[in-house]
Amino acid sequence: MSRRQTIAVLAAVLVGGLCFGPVFGLSNLWLPVGAVCLITFVVTEICRHWLAAWRPILIVLGGLLAVTETVLRATTVAGLPTAASIRALGDGLTGWRLTLESTWPARPDPELVVFVPLLTLIACLLAVELLDRTPPLVALVPGLGVIGASQLYIAADGWSAVLIAAALGLIVVALLIPDNLEYRRIAPWVATAVVTVAAIVCGLVVSTIDPVGRTPYSLQKVQSATAPGVRQASPLDELASRLSARERDEVVFKYTASKPVDRWRQVALDDFDGANWTTDHPFLRMGSEVGSDVTVPTSLESASVQLEDLDGPWLPSQLLPATVSGVTDPQVEPIGGTLMASGRPDDYQLTWRKPDIDAQYLLDAGIDGDVMNRLSDLPPVPPEIASIDPLQGKRATFATAIALEKYMRQHYTLAVGENLPTGYGWPQLKSFLLDEKPGGAQAETKQPGTSAQFAAAYVVLARLNGIPARLVVGFRAPAKPEADGYYTVRNSDAFAWPEVAVDGLGWWPLDPAEDAATGKTTVAGSIDDITSQARAAVPSVEKIKDPEVPPQTDRGDDGGRPILPPISLTAVFAVSAGLLLLWLAGVPLLKLVRSARRRRRGGSAAVVGAWAEARDRLRAHGVPVTAGMTVRDLAEAAKELPETAGGLTRVAQAVDHALWSGRATTQEVQNDAWTGVRELRKALRGRPWVDRFQASLELRTLFTR
Repeated sequence: MSRRQTIAVLAAVLVGGLCFGPVFGLSNLWLPVGAVCLITFVVTEICRHWLAAWRPILIVLGGLLAVTETVLRATTVAGLPTAASIRALGDGLTGWRLTLESTWPARPDPELVVFVPLLTLIACLLAVELLDRTPPLVALVPGLGVIGASQLYIAADGWSAVLIAAALGLIVVALLIPDNLEYRRIAPWVATAVVTVAAIVCGLVVSTIDPVGRTPYSLQKVQSATAPGVRQASPLDELASRLSARERDEVVFKYTASKPVDRWRQVALDDFDGANWTTDHPFLRMGSEVGSDVTVPTSLESASVQLEDLDGPWLPSQLLPATVSGVTDPQVEPIGGTLMASGRPDDYQLTWRKPDIDAQYLLDAGIDGDVMNRLSDLPPVPPEIASIDPLQGKRATFATAIALEKYMRQHYTLAVGENLPTGYGWPQLKSFLLDEKPGGAQAETKQPGTSAQFAAAYVVLARLNGIPARLVVGFRAPAKPEADGYYTVRNSDAFAWPEVAVDGLGWWPLDPAEDAATGKTTVAGSIDDITSQARAAVPSVEKIKDPEVPPQTDRGDDGGRPILPPISLTAVFAVSAGLLLLWLAGVPLLKLVRSARRRRRGGSAAVVGAWAEARDRLRAHGVPVTAGMTVRDLAEAAKELPETAGGLTRVAQAVDHALWSGRATTQEVQNDAWTGVRELRKALRGRPWVDRFQASLELRTLFTR
C-alpha cells in the first residue's frame, strides 16, 4: 500500500466519524476523531520500514491513548491513564445506546461521546490491515461502515449529503488512481468523475426543490430512555384531588420568569381508549439543547422554578423546552414538551422557545393534516356523541377550531365548588355533552363539567371533525407576582386544556372552559392574548367560509408555478447508482457481444474482425491507435507491452494471408487469427488489476469498427 492510499482510507473513516456531527456537534468530535486517524497514520508510516508485525497492537494502543487524552482527560493523572480511564473506556462501549436515548445535539459527556472515537479506531485498524491484504476498494468498507452507522442516528440530507458524496468521490479517485498514471490513460477516471459529479449535482438540485420536505430517518425514533424509578400516576388522575377543598390552597411551585407566562404544562395526552387518556411517545434524555420543528420565528424565554409541594417525576414545563439545568438526569418527551426527572430537584432553570406570531397568522393558518394522520384513532364513538354537529360540516381550519371552542363556551358550563364530577371516559362525556344522567335517564339540564371533561370533550369533537387535537394537563400562571418577586402556583390553578396542531406552528393551546379564566389578567402579546384576538375575529359557524381548493387538472398549476414531481434525494441517488452499475456491467457485456459477432464472421471478414479486436484491446490499455495503422505499426506502438508481441505477430501473419496473398481464406487461417487474439488477451491478463479494470470500462472502443 502507498502513502496516498493510506491517507485515502483513513480520510474515509474521518468523514464517517465527523458524520456524527448532528448528534454531538462537530466541535466535540473533530479533535478525538482526528487524533485517532492521525495516530493510525503515524504508526502505519513507522511500521512501513520496521515493526510491521506489531502494527495492529501499536495502532490500538496509540488510538486508545488518543481517546483517553482527548475525551477522558479528567480520568488521567498528570496526563497518564489510570484505572478510571480503563473503566471509562469500557463503559464507553454502551455510549451508542445512551446517545440514542438522548435528544440531539446530545450533551458532550465523555460516557456518550467516547463511543465515536472508539468506533473510529476499530475502523482505522481494519482499513489499514485490509489495504495491506486486499484490493484498495475493500479497504474503504470500514469507513463506509462508520458512515452507515452515523446515518442510522440521523440521515444526512441537503448540503450535508452532497458534501459527503463529494468527499467519498474524491477519496475513491485518490485511492484507485495509479501512481504512474499517464495522460493518455486518464479517460476512465474522467468518466468516473463525470458520473460522480452528475450524482452530486442531481442530489443538490433535488434537495433544493424537493416539495415533499421529508424528515430524515433517525433510529432515535424507536428508542426510549428508561423511565425514572418513581411513581408515575398521571397528572390527569391527580387533577380532582388538587382541586379539593383540602388541597386547593397548597403551594405547588414558585417561579421567576424573563417575561410573563400564560400556563405551565405537565403532560400532553393524545391516546384515548374510551376510559383513559395516555400517550406512548418515547422519553429521551435531555441533551445540550432540544430542537424544534416549528418553522415560524421564535424568541427564547427563561424561568427559574422552585418546587414546593410537587414530588414528580413530572416537572412544570413549556411546549417547546430548549434547555434545563439543575436537574439530575432530565428526560423530555419532545412532542408533548413533557419533562421528567429521576429525582426531585429543589429548583431548576428552564429555557424555551415561544413562537412570535400575531392573531392574523392564526386566522390564516390551516391545521396540520400530517399530525392528524399520526394520531391514534378514537375508540368506537357512542352514536349520541357522534351525532353532535357543532361545525355543520365545515372544512377543518384553525377558524373552525376556534368556532368549536366558542360553541363549547356557549353551550356548556364549568363545574365549581365542592363535589366536582370526576372521570373523562365515554359515560362521563355523555353526561356532560348530552341531556342525560349517568344511568341513561333524561336530565333537566346538562351536567356541568370539569376542565378535564371540557378538554376531553373538545378533543373528541375536534377529531370527529378532522381537527388534530390532544389533551394537556398543567397549571394556570398567576396574574401577578408576590411581594418577593416570585409567581406562586397553587393546586387551585391546576386545570386541563386542549391543543390543536397548526400548520407550520405546531401545537397551539385553546380554552373551551371560559369560566376557568375568570379574574385572570391577559398579558399583551402572550399566547392567551393572541388567541383572544383571533377568537374575537372568528364569525359564527354559518359565516365561516371553507378555504378554496384549486381544481385538479391534468396539467394543473399553482399560482403560475410549475408543479414539481415528488422526487426524493434517495431516488436520485438510486437512479445515479443504477446508471453507474449499468456502466460497470454493460460496457464489458457489450464488448463481449461484439467480440462474439466478429468471431462468427466468415472468410477474410473473420480475420479483419480479429485484427479489429486486437487493436481495440490494446487501445483500451492506453496504446495510441491512428487511422491507417497496420498490425506491425500497432506492435511498434505497443512496445511498452512486450508480452503482447507474440499474439500480434500471429494476427499479422493471418492478415497478410487473408488480404494480400490472393489465396482463399481458409478456416485454419481464421483460427490462427483468433488464436493470436487469445494470446494477446492472455498477455494483457498479466497486467495490474487496476489497468485491467480501466480497460474493461473503456468507452471509446465501443464506437469503432
